[in-house]
Amino acid sequence: MRIGIIGGGQLAAMLVQACTRSNEIEGSDHQILTLDKSPSCPAAQVGGIHVQGVPATGEGYNRLSDASDIITIDLENVSVKVLAELESRGQKIIPAPSVLAQLTNKLKQKQWLTEMGIPTAAFMPYDGSMEIDSEPYGFPVVQKAATGGYDGRGVAVLHSRADNETRLRTSGYIEQYINRKMEVSVMVAASEQGEVVAYQPVEMVFREDGNVLDYLVAPARLPAELLVQARELAVSTIRALQASGIFGIEMFLTESDELLVNEISPRTHNSGHFTTEACLTSQFSQQLRILTGMSLGDVFQFTPAAMFNLLGARDYQGEAIVEQDQSLDDDERVAIHLYGKRQCFAGRKMGHVTVTGDSVETALQKMKLIRRKILVRGAEKSV
Repeated sequence: MRIGIIGGGQLAAMLVQACTRSNEIEGSDHQILTLDKSPSCPAAQVGGIHVQGVPATGEGYNRLSDASDIITIDLENVSVKVLAELESRGQKIIPAPSVLAQLTNKLKQKQWLTEMGIPTAAFMPYDGSMEIDSEPYGFPVVQKAATGGYDGRGVAVLHSRADNETRLRTSGYIEQYINRKMEVSVMVAASEQGEVVAYQPVEMVFREDGNVLDYLVAPARLPAELLVQARELAVSTIRALQASGIFGIEMFLTESDELLVNEISPRTHNSGHFTTEACLTSQFSQQLRILTGMSLGDVFQFTPAAMFNLLGARDYQGEAIVEQDQSLDDDERVAIHLYGKRQCFAGRKMGHVTVTGDSVETALQKMKLIRRKILVRGAEKSV
């Protein structure tokens, strides 16, 4: 089967690698074509067949469609309109363009969550033009752009009226700030045959200076009943969506132990990277199963894990340089994933590292030691 993917970043690259492993194990002959601006994008570096195009605008989509049996995405900033046109001409797309239209616009997504009775933080539409005041949610308050937000972009937290100077001048919504015990994510896979399975919930810790995931703990350090509730909420949300694909459902756990759905991502997700080393079926192998019409794989997590993002070091930019203690290569419980991005700047996702252990505590302790032994930075000092 020829699988086309819109976007050639790290998620596409890891799908290519999962496809390669599947071909070796099962003797199948799947190919991944990846649409991206750059012929040296991460997916092309690991064997994806590059198709020239621009994911955000739809440029090159027809070329990709002509060469693909099915199309999927590795990012949300895609042209849903062009995908819908392709679907109308018979192109198979997972997730469907109607689902992407519902989820890639975060305002529409929040409105849908409310309509379906799925618990989420209170919000109201906001176009970015007028100053945000204390009504109706008080301060702090969260502002989110309807489109274009990822890796911490498209989100602003205002702590007082004075922060209006840094508010986003774009349409979207404002949302009640939730005081929370924890941020949780659950990866959910849904096949066209109606199967829906959820991985173990993970605990996410974000960097305050960029609103980007710093590290996660898998499974989340929660009582068993809350782990069950999080999985049930994630599964019921995707069943309500009536969609096939793989989804990351991010949640807030409030101070009163209520789970609220924050956002749904219609793709493989940063919070699911641990599955490659810790679960019987990784999120990328699961995605491949969905795209090729196979039954879903077993999501059993056989070892605790911690995962941290390798973000571009502060105060550097330019050609990427990796500084690593070579002893890490000899540790079978440490898996280093570098994305092959040529240019590095502060905060850019350049890779991730997964650490497994006999318990989440031992994995976390080891992770803290390892973080001192690997650094990705640009070659030049920032001015």
